[in-house]
Amino acid sequence: MIRQLGTNKLPTLNLLRTFEAAGKHLSFKLAAEELCVTPSAVSQQIQLLESQLGVALFERKNRLLLFTSAGAEYWKNVNQQLNNLRDATTQLRQQHGVQRLTVSVMPPVAHQVVFPNLNDFKQQHPDLELHIETGLSYADLQQGTADIAIRYGIPPWHELEHEKLLDVCIQVVCPPGFTQRYQLTQNSKNICDVPRVEMTGRPKSWERWFEQSGSQNDENNSFTGAVFYVDDYPAAIQAAESLGAALALSPIENNLIKSGRLEAPYPPIGPLEEAIYAVYSPARKFDPIVRSFIDWLKVKLAQL
Repeated sequence: MIRQLGTNKLPTLNLLRTFEAAGKHLSFKLAAEELCVTPSAVSQQIQLLESQLGVALFERKNRLLLFTSAGAEYWKNVNQQLNNLRDATTQLRQQHGVQRLTVSVMPPVAHQVVFPNLNDFKQQHPDLELHIETGLSYADLQQGTADIAIRYGIPPWHELEHEKLLDVCIQVVCPPGFTQRYQLTQNSKNICDVPRVEMTGRPKSWERWFEQSGSQNDENNSFTGAVFYVDDYPAAIQAAESLGAALALSPIENNLIKSGRLEAPYPPIGPLEEAIYAVYSPARKFDPIVRSFIDWLKVKLAQL
């Protein structure tokens, strides 16, 4: 049997964090993804919290999750207090502990720009403990899983600050020797004969390239080469070194072209509407540690 909390008793921090996540998304499923647990675990935690408080916090209507009036007011207070705790913890670490910065970086920027230059950053900031995360999923900056995220896309990002770091273009890249083998520079339509790499997450990428290059992929200009399907951008670039043509972000992959690991038969097209941004919570806008990494990365990106 679950007992209600006494007058001076508080729910555990874990229950409050689960409530905050569920209220932020109004979805047990999305809250579960954020907290790395199952939706049923989130549901059980919310039921336990409601039982301890003796108050219904959510209304469950079919697949919809809605606040009760009491739940909405409680969520505002809980969210504010948890943010205060996060800010206080960050300030404590900065003032009295080892300075630590966690950055979530999209893989191409991490591998082509950040990792090759980390020694330079370390020399400039020897007392800063830098943690780099390169997963493809978005870090939850509001929850403090990272201090900064380096993202590719179109702003804004909900309740987050953003700062453009680099405009990007799209460029065809292929294995060494393919430019000559398929006479790609003699006739741009010859790209249709080249084996190509398709990203399942961006199925319209090649159509977009044809449109922006001014060479429509119509019935007289259709692909005849083999197709290799990969799930994401890093896999596409790796496949382009040996299998066929892929679409790369320029100038991010310039080092692979300069080194001869890839060929680029055509000039880049762009800039695109999407760009590379630094994204962070409003609370970190004037943080000197955050600023130091952003300024350093801007310089390295400009040198590509």
